[in-house]
Amino acid sequence: MLRYFLLIAAIALSIPAMADSDYTKAAPPVELRAIWVDAGAIPKSEAGIRNLVRLYRKANINLLLPEVIARGYTIYPSKLIARDPRFAGAIDPLPILIREAHAAGMEVHPWVWVFRAGYTQDRGAILKAHPDWVELSKYGEDLSASGGLWISPSIPAARDFLVDLYRELVTRYDVDGIHLDYIRYEVQSPSPYGYCRYAREAFTKSCGIDPMDVDRLTSDQYSWNLYRERQINTFVQRVSIELRAIKPKLVISAAVGSDIKNARLTLMQNWANWVANKWVDFLTTMTYTDVDASFANQVAGQKQTLGSKVILAPGIGLHMMTKNPEQMVSQIGIARGQSCLGQALFASSYFSDTQQMILSGGPYSNPAELPFRDPQAKADALTQTADKLKSGGDVDQSRYCSDLASVLAEYVKFRQTPSPYVPPTTPPLDIPPSVVPLPFVQAPKASAAITVDGKLDDAAWAGAAKAQLSFTNFGDPTPVITTALLTYDDKCLYIGFDAAEPQMGRLKATVDKRDGPTFYDDSVEVYVDPTAKRRDYYHLSTNTLGSRFDQKILNPGWNAQWSAASVKGANGWTAEMAIPFASLGASSPTPGAQWALNLTRNRWATGLPQYLTWAVPYGGFHSPDRFGTITFE
Repeated sequence: MLRYFLLIAAIALSIPAMADSDYTKAAPPVELRAIWVDAGAIPKSEAGIRNLVRLYRKANINLLLPEVIARGYTIYPSKLIARDPRFAGAIDPLPILIREAHAAGMEVHPWVWVFRAGYTQDRGAILKAHPDWVELSKYGEDLSASGGLWISPSIPAARDFLVDLYRELVTRYDVDGIHLDYIRYEVQSPSPYGYCRYAREAFTKSCGIDPMDVDRLTSDQYSWNLYRERQINTFVQRVSIELRAIKPKLVISAAVGSDIKNARLTLMQNWANWVANKWVDFLTTMTYTDVDASFANQVAGQKQTLGSKVILAPGIGLHMMTKNPEQMVSQIGIARGQSCLGQALFASSYFSDTQQMILSGGPYSNPAELPFRDPQAKADALTQTADKLKSGGDVDQSRYCSDLASVLAEYVKFRQTPSPYVPPTTPPLDIPPSVVPLPFVQAPKASAAITVDGKLDDAAWAGAAKAQLSFTNFGDPTPVITTALLTYDDKCLYIGFDAAEPQMGRLKATVDKRDGPTFYDDSVEVYVDPTAKRRDYYHLSTNTLGSRFDQKILNPGWNAQWSAASVKGANGWTAEMAIPFASLGASSPTPGAQWALNLTRNRWATGLPQYLTWAVPYGGFHSPDRFGTITFE
């Protein structure tokens, strides 16, 4: 089945406007075809809105997710908060959009930002009116590293307000559903979030420990994660119950992190539990990638987690396909090949006549009905279609429709079977039985000049400090020897790596451009925090080709002036880095100065990656709390 649809996708890539009968059959009669309509793409005139809906209708899209509550504002005139400045003085676009979409046979599910409510330039109307509702990091920051401001999910008054806002939306407008976005905490790296005063006091009262004192490598972390998960879970539950009480046929959906483990650990978002408790009707997973193999793997993981308990519509990132718009066809084929009942396209700002023609001439060549409306009837219709196709000799497409009918029938059975509340499982944390102490090293001043050529043969290296990368990122003994050498002068920190490798013929070396993902090759990395506060840090990496990658925290747009080189030998490879202090915003360290540091190696020669390290993070390397210490002699 998967081979069949990948073949169809390949044909579509070579002939974008194809509309022959064989290809038309690939479009199932029941399928969710959504598009996120970002606020910036919503026209401010009735004629513009009408043209926009007409474009989607031509593409046989059947569900619009317009961004109506975002950045702490509404795009419509609300009685509860200020209107988005981008729509100041404009007509209310929502009733026009709903009217035109319904006339065209499409549903409208407003897309709402839940807990994210502002950004660097504008705190948003909600947090301006209620500054005490803002969420804080462990270090007391409200503005996150990604430039976001968040409402604390733990504050009862904030939760009440948001529910009132959504109640206003669904009672005032003839919407068909509500689509929840940012229904989570801010990403927990590098600064963990959820530490506002209310949350700290509530957790301390409940568990007997201030979350500020929770060591993430102890069992207390299970309780702290579950507390924050519970704030999200119970809010989804409340929205589902209260809004469905107003409109029983209202469809609840959410945009969620692609991988359940990462979503739980980095976002406190347990969407598998929402599905188990029937709080959501469908999920759009943010599987945005321009690598089809990665898209396929992510969707396979989601199907394994969810089964047929929910309608799954993987998100397809049009914003990553601007140079290759036909790639959405292959990803639609992949989603269909894994019996997903829909897809969602991100987003309107990247959708044009080109995408419309590709879809209507290919994977969306026929209209489709939404699977969550009278799903049993839709399952029966798919079965009838499968029988007709089989009698007509189209065995592959018949089997496909039969598979979709089975998925939808199982969904119906799950939804109709009464079940008690399902508590969340234990968070998927890796708590070690014992913790490797954080290492430290004393770096001497260089005795002579160093030429960065990757050879480690300069005299100054003989007197450099040595640091062994003795562990994997989870604290297991390393399978190969990697030695880091450290020294410095008045201008630069010098780091050398001597990496033993018994399988030199299998080195992975593909990235040859600046700021390419060198860490997906055999490579070494440096994480350095000159302040030693273990919050802000710089990340530099080079591979066996000497290619350089750098970023500040998780911002790859940051670039520094530094040099690197690598050399391959018979039984290993070596690398050198010269990192000017000025490029890190630091002056030459005085004797005795201490910085936070980690030194790591990504080993791909064995086929499956191995992550080797000097300081053990017990997880990903972007863990500044687990950096070691370098002292400048």
